[in-house]
Amino acid sequence: MTYSELESRVIESLISQYGKAESRSIQRFLFECFTGIEPSAYLLIRQNEAGEVFEERVLHAISQLVECVPVQYVTGVSWFCGFKFEVRPGVLIPRPETEELVTKIVQKYSHRQGLKTLDIGTGSGAIAISLDLMLKQAEVTAIDISPVALEIAMKNVALCKSGVSVFETDILNRSAWDRFGKFDLIVSNPPYVKMSEKSLMRRNVLDYEPETALFVSDEDPLLFYRAIAEFAFRHLEAGGELWFEINESEGTDISVLLNGAGFEKVQIYPDFNNKPRMLSASQPANS
Repeated sequence: MTYSELESRVIESLISQYGKAESRSIQRFLFECFTGIEPSAYLLIRQNEAGEVFEERVLHAISQLVECVPVQYVTGVSWFCGFKFEVRPGVLIPRPETEELVTKIVQKYSHRQGLKTLDIGTGSGAIAISLDLMLKQAEVTAIDISPVALEIAMKNVALCKSGVSVFETDILNRSAWDRFGKFDLIVSNPPYVKMSEKSLMRRNVLDYEPETALFVSDEDPLLFYRAIAEFAFRHLEAGGELWFEINESEGTDISVLLNGAGFEKVQIYPDFNNKPRMLSASQPANS
């Protein structure tokens, strides 16, 4: 088959699940990863015979995609802030909303050198590595509790030629906090989807992405925010900042929590869908 015919095969297989536009996006991502060719150059070979090996790879990918395996897990690749990351089951796939969080931080701190930064719950390492590569001489540390995430994060540090230091730490274990010094910036995208919101999520997320990186109980949806806020108040330099990605329904409660914990200048930011998705707070300058 030609590349063009294989394109149609992928889209036709997925259209009932994802619709035409998203099926086309999945196909393009799949082919870019499998060919290693930029989209503009790929257009020149679309009518060529794809070859037996490529055809077999695509047909095998289709068998996974129709079972709702995320295309990033099929290819083992995800892109974040323009950087290529390895991903696999057990590690959360980086989201565009989280790119916005990183972009806002970089815009604010682009003038600073040697910003001491901690990423809590790093997953694939996307936030930590992107900040390390986009800020000037940043000193970035990343922590996670998941052995799979730590393994992938360290691979991505090497893949991206980053200087991020990666450590295993359970942020809910307060006895582990003393190992850390002070930071200018602490950032986290903690689990924030409530169990009651599972019904709103698609099968490709529910069946394949790590539940512990996504969900919290409805009884205590701010579990991680509370612990991280307490940790951050102890470990931020005076005037340092704490940045979160948040559940759109929890912005007010997280703001109250942070104000009560002693933070000031709490600010919520909308994402590209105009949903309250990011939040920053400052350690008092005289602390």
